[in-house]
Amino acid sequence: MKIILYILLIVSYFSIYTFAQENNSSDEDPNFAHFQKGVEAVKSKDYALAADIFEELAISGDMDAQFNYAILVRNGLGRAQNYSEALYWTWLSYASGLEKADKVLEKILELVPEENHQQIRERVSLFILEKINSGDIASLLNFGKYYLKILPEEDYNKSYLFYSIAAAFGEEGAKEKRDEILSDVDNEKIVEIQSQASEMFEKLRKGEKIEMLKD
Repeated sequence: MKIILYILLIVSYFSIYTFAQENNSSDEDPNFAHFQKGVEAVKSKDYALAADIFEELAISGDMDAQFNYAILVRNGLGRAQNYSEALYWTWLSYASGLEKADKVLEKILELVPEENHQQIRERVSLFILEKINSGDIASLLNFGKYYLKILPEEDYNKSYLFYSIAAAFGEEGAKEKRDEILSDVDNEKIVEIQSQASEMFEKLRKGEKIEMLKD
């Protein structure tokens, strides 16, 4: 099992509480050894190396690395302190399914001026879209969560759309998530939403790219 590093980091006059957790990755994961090097780098306080490793894995879509990188950036370890970048990577890890990132989000959101939140959200959505268009179908679930949990107000219509596409591809848990929010979807637009989901599903199935949804 992959052990995720969530160490208690104490910097200046504040502390960030994190913890160790197991996830479903195995030793056969090609990124496993690389991730562990990042863990060891933090333990030895080689934060620049740790940041290099976690940033690389974060860009590839590893939600645990995204969170660890956010923690380093939040604390200014291995990178210059940057609350906006920390929020960006924490939001991505949360959208990817790292539920415990929610606790860190509460603190980081207070540090980033609200007028900057939307720009960061747009970066998050673009990252997810690029992952989907590169063939990472599981990222459809990330968009479903993005429209539910990361926007200022839930957009059940768009969340349902992406959960529907993910369910059509057979992604684990997508059907359940889709059905959970069905009653919150605008009934007058359900036919339009389902038609759009079908079109996007066919595009992705053929290897074509989908576009960002309009607000």
